[in-house]
Amino acid sequence: MNEAPDVILLRSADEPDPYVSAFWEAKLRAVCEPVLAFAFPHQSALQARLEQRDRYGGLIATSPRAGTALERLFADREELAHAWRGTTVYVVGPKTAEHLRAVGLDPRGAETGDAQALANRIVEDDPAAPLLFLSGNRRRDTLPEALRAADVPFEERVVYETRPRSSLDLPSSDGSTWLVFFSPSGLEAVDRADAVDPADYRVAAIGPTTGTALEEAGHSVEAVAAEPSPDGLVAAITAADTGQ
Repeated sequence: MNEAPDVILLRSADEPDPYVSAFWEAKLRAVCEPVLAFAFPHQSALQARLEQRDRYGGLIATSPRAGTALERLFADREELAHAWRGTTVYVVGPKTAEHLRAVGLDPRGAETGDAQALANRIVEDDPAAPLLFLSGNRRRDTLPEALRAADVPFEERVVYETRPRSSLDLPSSDGSTWLVFFSPSGLEAVDRADAVDPADYRVAAIGPTTGTALEEAGHSVEAVAAEPSPDGLVAAITAADTGQ
């Protein structure tokens, strides 16, 4: 039987995976276990919005999946991609920024770390024209409520759907294994898996939004990344391991 990993990351792996690499450098063995599947059934509606380029002052994207939706749309629509090239897009986290930069946009706010901090950044910038918020079907209310409260004009378009995977088989824990959640939706997937009990693991979250969702569901969260990045997550877990 294989030895239990030090860290289980509830996410799909990239190749190479920056989180696995960061933990390896910290002498911790991490594995990725995807718990969510994503679909993009609203591409025609997104295209209709993007074709109204002059209507918007920029974009908002809080997930890399928004970048995937744009990438799929821009792939065979060069004129549309060119019209949006260099446009400001407000993002949460460096991974989302990387995805949006790859499709030719200008990410801002990657350092904010969560939806409330990003909303504060947008309010501070005071955009003159409405922003187009590219959201998922399970997004939380924090960002849109904060923007409405500050009278920041925006329109929302759901561009991807998050669906828990139908089956989940995680490596067993020896009591010291970390289980890292990357979104509140990941918690739903784990809750659906009868054979998985987060109480058997040490629980960590990629950021405060996910950490709060875990705590509200009754789970004890030992580590929350100060920023949603590989280095931020490694720092949070190593600090918890050493009692700092």
